[in-house]
Amino acid sequence: MNLSIKRPEAVYVSFDTFPAPKGAAVHIGEFAPQLFSFIGSGLLLVLGDENTPRWQIEENDVQIRRYITTEENYLQKALSFEQFVYSEISAIKDDIKIAHFRDPWSGLPIIDALEGTKAKLVYEVNALPSIEIPSRVSSALSTTLDKIREMELKCLEKANAVVCPSYVIKSFLESLGVDSNKITVIHNGARLSGFEHKKPDIAPDKYIIYIGAVQAWQGVESLLKAMTFLKDMTDLKLVFCASGAKPRIKFLQKLAEKMEVSDKIIWNLRVGQSEVQDWLQGASISIAPLTECERNLVQGCCPIKIVESMAAGVPVIASNMPVTQELIEHNLTGWLIRPDRPSELARAIRVLLAHPETLERIAKVAKEKVVSSLSWEKSLEELRKVYENLLE
Repeated sequence: MNLSIKRPEAVYVSFDTFPAPKGAAVHIGEFAPQLFSFIGSGLLLVLGDENTPRWQIEENDVQIRRYITTEENYLQKALSFEQFVYSEISAIKDDIKIAHFRDPWSGLPIIDALEGTKAKLVYEVNALPSIEIPSRVSSALSTTLDKIREMELKCLEKANAVVCPSYVIKSFLESLGVDSNKITVIHNGARLSGFEHKKPDIAPDKYIIYIGAVQAWQGVESLLKAMTFLKDMTDLKLVFCASGAKPRIKFLQKLAEKMEVSDKIIWNLRVGQSEVQDWLQGASISIAPLTECERNLVQGCCPIKIVESMAAGVPVIASNMPVTQELIEHNLTGWLIRPDRPSELARAIRVLLAHPETLERIAKVAKEKVVSSLSWEKSLEELRKVYENLLE
């Protein structure tokens, strides 16, 4: 190690690839620097891939260390990541003031490594593996999920503060026995400056857009089905700025072929955040077709794709459920439809495209809402208060 680098006094850990073209990476890119700025130095522990270095030195005494593996089994990869985190934290445990983590694979090794120290622990709950894993690993046993829930509960118990991005998630955590007084809701946000983006030269004249990951709960199948009802709109394209496992992407592309809508779709895979913003600039509508499932209804979420679209002045059509109602008021800051109904989604797209004045009005009010209450600047202020309260 370069001896001129200050030993980190804060650590932010996430079982996610960073950087990456998905909401989790955007979130990490906002929250981790706020923690490191507050403390004065930091270590970011994340996953990496063949295109990222294992060790990276940033400005202001910040380091990034990545765990890179060819392991494809999700649970085996998670267990290996735990060992990586424990080793890294153990080497600096006496210096750590705040350890911030996003999942139990990160939290348990932190709890073990920092036992007996004065470090404060922040558990940022964006998702719970006990709920999400069944959609990733169809063969996951109930006994395995029960053990993972025990891991989550231990992390929630040991954490000095819990941060989550929606009130739906907060309610669920309270149902698990978490003290509501240590839970802070901090909605996901968007940047209000830096929109010097322009529609890509290769973009079609008229298109709607889907941005983000493509897991089953995102409702991408419903969106593809909706496109079958819009075949008569020959000038309309659907642009995907998507991330996801290669098998999942291939499945969706074959599904589009089977539905005979491939000619209406433009796939942009694993594009950077700046390029995503470019594509947003030319979109008529952004789609967030979340499905009715335990992940969205019980656990909850706060889709960054919705907030970023609102900030970019792009009207959003989203599934009508409590998590989207926290962000969107129907026909005011967006358009809400019943989930898992492709024909209704297609009808909403058709109607709104036929009324540009409605789209313009919604876009204006939505952007005003982001300015007033959904900016990253506001979210980071709230996060800083959490850190300040912990160190008082």
